[in-house]
Amino acid sequence: MFLSIVLACLSPSVLSCNIFTNVQDIFPSREECLVDAVKVRDSFIDKGAYAKAGCVKLEHKGIDT
Repeated sequence: MFLSIVLACLSPSVLSCNIFTNVQDIFPSREECLVDAVKVRDSFIDKGAYAKAGCVKLEHKGIDT
């Protein structure tokens, strides 16, 4: 399972950046996740922001009860 993440910045300064995640949709494949992340990234870029898209693999760790 994969979580899409977008880093969006108003300027080249790291202090202007925010991280956005799509917690409503967890994707079964990296490819599907990247389609979503790139769509969001492109919308930030269209508005003049700096943006980078990516996906994080979610792994279950711990003891099931």
